[in-house]
Amino acid sequence: MTIFSSLPYFPEQSLNNILDDIKAVLKSGKLTDGPYTQEFERKFAEYVKTEHAIAVNSGTAALDVALRYFKIAGREVIVPTNTFVSTPHTVIFAGGKPVFADLKEDTLCIDPEDIRRKLSPKTAGIIVVHIAGLVCPEMKEIRELCEEKDLFLLEDAAHAHGAMIDGKMAGALGDAGCFSFYPTKVMTSGEGGMITTNNLELAEEARCLRAIGQNAERKAVILGHNWRINEMGAVVGKHQLEHLEEFVIKRNEVAKWYEHALSGIEEISLFKTPSNIRHSYYKYPIKLDDFIDREQLAANLKNKYDIETGHIYYPPCHLQPYYMQNFGTGYGDFPVAEKVLNKVLCLPMHCSITKENVIYIRDALVSSINEFSN
Repeated sequence: MTIFSSLPYFPEQSLNNILDDIKAVLKSGKLTDGPYTQEFERKFAEYVKTEHAIAVNSGTAALDVALRYFKIAGREVIVPTNTFVSTPHTVIFAGGKPVFADLKEDTLCIDPEDIRRKLSPKTAGIIVVHIAGLVCPEMKEIRELCEEKDLFLLEDAAHAHGAMIDGKMAGALGDAGCFSFYPTKVMTSGEGGMITTNNLELAEEARCLRAIGQNAERKAVILGHNWRINEMGAVVGKHQLEHLEEFVIKRNEVAKWYEHALSGIEEISLFKTPSNIRHSYYKYPIKLDDFIDREQLAANLKNKYDIETGHIYYPPCHLQPYYMQNFGTGYGDFPVAEKVLNKVLCLPMHCSITKENVIYIRDALVSSINEFSN
């Protein structure tokens, strides 16, 4: 039986409730922009503890909408090179230029020192990615830098549903937070995203932008796209949100199992979570020794043991063909990312993982590593 790298989780009673609500939606004829979307937004804002939450149809749309509010056309936005390509893509969609920054080896999150090196008179803001579900430990330092330089601070919280630092939720740490509800994420709505903010003006503009630029009176007041989530997705998201705390607790339990099972294996290193952070464990990354070929190891785990694995993210953005061709980035630009990310393997992480699965994965990992070392 395949051990999937990620898997959405639906408690049995939740499935029944979702089906009942979707049936009600279909009978109502109100398939978009309806009461379930409004309830999902309200409850998500309550959970994150922001004044506003605006649902959209993807995490990419959430970033795009938020960035358009900040009017970045012709300006620069600092983005970690270690992120999914949606993050820099949306800077370009909104008329800006992504400027990449390197990562910190011990967290895989953006390096504040490299942020400082990349600041210029054209810098409009900074996007911080809470990679794998770890809230960037330097959020306070980066927020203070943004305040000092009059820059916006945007959280890409696509991995970080339920993650916290110093008791404060991801998505409530900057000017806005952007979440993804893609099926692999900590919680899902099938496809979908959410913007969280305490900025009323941003929230109102976001609601217009997601509705093709129309305001509440259906008058076009701005250029926008159809970025709306549908009611069926909102139903799924609402019910997933009701179980999000359970999901995060279970993922932390799985992480503890991994930590115990993998301790003492010399060929791998584990990433430590600071004591003031609650990790959401979208992924469980480990770092491999230099002699281990990550791709070969992943292939062996899949082909011989039926274990799926992942990575975050290799190649990094600056080594993606589009950015190399259009922005002139290349090898050697971000030495820490290039050194570390090709050695990061993500083990299966989701709420269906059992302790027995973890032991099996550990044994398969050790056997595979031994094959490469002999």
